[in-house]
Amino acid sequence: MSSLAPIQDFELNGVEVRTIEPQPSMGPLAQQVVHLIGTAPDKRGTIAYNEPTRLWNYADAMMALDSTGNRQGSLPTVVRYLFEYVKCALYVTVVEVGATTAATEANVIGGVDSATGAIRGLETVKACPETPTIIAAPGFHSKAVGQKLALIGRDVRCRPVLDGPNTNDMAAAEFAAGFGAEGTGEDKLCIIDPWFMKTYDGVQVLMPASIALVAAMASVSGWESPQNRSVVCDETARNIAYKINDKTTQANFLNKHGLVTIAHTRMGGYSIIGNRTNTGRFISHVGLEDLMARKLEETSQPLLGKQLTEEFMQQVVDRLTNWGQDLVAQTVIPVFKAFLHPTKNNIENYTAGRWFLCVNYGRYSPNEHMVYEMSVDNGLIAAWLDEVVNG
Repeated sequence: MSSLAPIQDFELNGVEVRTIEPQPSMGPLAQQVVHLIGTAPDKRGTIAYNEPTRLWNYADAMMALDSTGNRQGSLPTVVRYLFEYVKCALYVTVVEVGATTAATEANVIGGVDSATGAIRGLETVKACPETPTIIAAPGFHSKAVGQKLALIGRDVRCRPVLDGPNTNDMAAAEFAAGFGAEGTGEDKLCIIDPWFMKTYDGVQVLMPASIALVAAMASVSGWESPQNRSVVCDETARNIAYKINDKTTQANFLNKHGLVTIAHTRMGGYSIIGNRTNTGRFISHVGLEDLMARKLEETSQPLLGKQLTEEFMQQVVDRLTNWGQDLVAQTVIPVFKAFLHPTKNNIENYTAGRWFLCVNYGRYSPNEHMVYEMSVDNGLIAAWLDEVVNG
């Protein structure tokens, strides 16, 4: 058989349709996912220690964490409070009760087992099937716990909540002043004091303040402030004075020194008072930054390995722009702009497979300080008199 001699530049005598799909939508920002770490010695046998477990509702939670009905450990009562307050995705990690308080706290802080490599305590937040947006270890309030919460919050991009010492205002301010080291995530730490009293089944229980703030934060979007969200309680462990027009109250002192607090307001009942983390960052700004950064990270994996063509790069910019404009339309943010960096996208970076996308955005601030300026306007009086006299 003779060899074929095809025409090298011939492909098809006909019509071919090729479609080009845009990059997939990035989707909305994540909903609130809470992860609590603590003890539950009467937990159901199927609940493993040091393993994130999803709880679906109050009934499921009580069966999982309190098989005897005695409400032993730090988790059963705070989980009950959270589920009664707000519907949210909730994970818990149960750790063992130690022989001493310090030993239990060490279990909460956790780490990596040097023999097996297994992770324990707060370290399990990193293994949670749904990435948390809020984490806490209610009832545990040492500096070591706060430092670990902050580090996890930094690495996972979630907001850590820590209990204050529940003694007095000065001690709470000094406690908050111990956090804030750059690079540790402590600038994201939300500290709340004092604790509060809540009656369950006819018995008044002292509740860690962190669960009230966790519930308040979980009841609003991650980019909104928990200020003024109600705290369902009998009373606070110590009274915190608050007046909306007084800069010298206890609540104002605590807020000024980096603490959120619980106080009675003119709205009636007790409310969360405070918009800021311990270093003064707005809680809502931290939440927005976390959610946006996580979305950028999570949606970028399918893009890795693609050829850095002009068309591909423009598609990614267009996808970012569409996502940002959707956030603007939802009033999550006021402005958004995505573009290729004008100087860093040079030959040195490009040949190394590195390119730079700029994501510029604005953010709404919470209404923290309203200033009304009242002044007498004699021009208005003159106009009024003229109308009275001349009709």
